[in-house]
Amino acid sequence: MTEGLREVIAAVDGVVESPSMFKDDLAYWVNGKEIAHFESADLIQIRLTRGVIRRRRQQLKGDPRIDLRYSGSDWISVHLSSPDDRALVIELVEDADTAHQPPPGVTPEPPPTGPDLERRRRFH
Repeated sequence: MTEGLREVIAAVDGVVESPSMFKDDLAYWVNGKEIAHFESADLIQIRLTRGVIRRRRQQLKGDPRIDLRYSGSDWISVHLSSPDDRALVIELVEDADTAHQPPPGVTPEPPPTGPDLERRRRFH
């Protein structure tokens, strides 16, 4: 299911593809925060923020493709089982991108690399 989806996510304005802090794979970052990574070919984790989840809770809870985590988590899981699920993933990644953008006039932080990335990995 990830065929072509990785490229579409990486092309979202403001999203940077870089190594994940959670696993040995690529992830998608906005302003120094990891906003998405694939757990498998049919499961993606997306960091929406609590505010976006709260605002969209009814829709997210009503969608069988989406698993909400414990209360207060920034992350959701999206199960991919058909090509139609791609549109949902892109919509949610765009929401995550918007939620993590820095204020106007502030330069976005790059993804961590080297020792900074390793330090973050130790805490996750």
